Amino acid sequence: MAATLAMSPDAARRRKLRRQRRNAAIRHAILLAWTAVIVFPIFWMVSTSFKEAGEWVTWPPHWLPHEPTLHNYAQIFAFGPMDASLSRQATEQAFSIWKALADAALVCTMASLLALLLGTFLAYAISRFNVGGKYFRHLVLTIRMIPPIVVAIAILMYYAILIPYATSALFGVRVSLFDTYAGLILIYTATTLPFVIWMMLSFIEEVPYTLEHAARMMGAGRFTVLRRIVLPLVASGMVVTFLFVFILNWSEFLLALTLTHPEVTTLTVLLNKFQSASEGRLYGPQAAIGTVITVPVVILGILIQKHLVKGFSFGMIRK
Repeated sequence: MAATLAMSPDAARRRKLRRQRRNAAIRHAILLAWTAVIVFPIFWMVSTSFKEAGEWVTWPPHWLPHEPTLHNYAQIFAFGPMDASLSRQATEQAFSIWKALADAALVCTMASLLALLLGTFLAYAISRFNVGGKYFRHLVLTIRMIPPIVVAIAILMYYAILIPYATSALFGVRVSLFDTYAGLILIYTATTLPFVIWMMLSFIEEVPYTLEHAARMMGAGRFTVLRRIVLPLVASGMVVTFLFVFILNWSEFLLALTLTHPEVTTLTVLLNKFQSASEGRLYGPQAAIGTVITVPVVILGILIQKHLVKGFSFGMIRK
């Protein structure tokens, strides 16, 4: 009886350890299953981009290309001959990826930088001077609660009719923001500015105000304090915020589709035109374009991984 009682704590510990291992195995299995669900479309897109036309819709499907080829990438970058089955009009619409790539890079970079610059200064003003009152920081995000489709047509009318009419009446020069880089950059900046303000607020508020006060006591001006103390301390947060906003702009579709045609074309709009022009038959080149859209964001995230970890953990540090 005494031996049985002596073994009971060990048996309880073993049961507890088995239960913990079982629960951990279940959690890992669920996470692995969910990861597979998330990653599979990306895997299938990349795999299809390296397949010949005969493997695009085969059954049973080929999970990996039997004879990998770069023909799809050669087509979208115009490095090789086009398919003879394509009409001239469809070919011209489908494979103008260089201009779309340049347009997307220019618009997304400029819009992200402008939103980061304005949002950082606005977040500093809200944090240090309580601009807008106590609840303004929460009201900022209400802009993002409006679905883009609700305001897309209104913005289109504003860009294409109201602004040209006003500039023509006031200055005698007709200026339109429709289908221009400036128009798309401005709307991207406006839609992502709330995110920048909200994210930068958490970083700026973690900077001890005593540092700024000490610098002011030694004669430093407000902009000097901001440039030499605050901004260097929140640099990692600015990198994280820029990447987040850049991804939002890079993947945006509805506003770009509504406010541009045909001078400015982003990659997401090109992919939509590509499908309509080819009637859904050119899955290989479509997958290649989708891969081109996805890869820069993944590479950018890997390159600044250190800044991402530091930036996301910065807001958890308490004074």
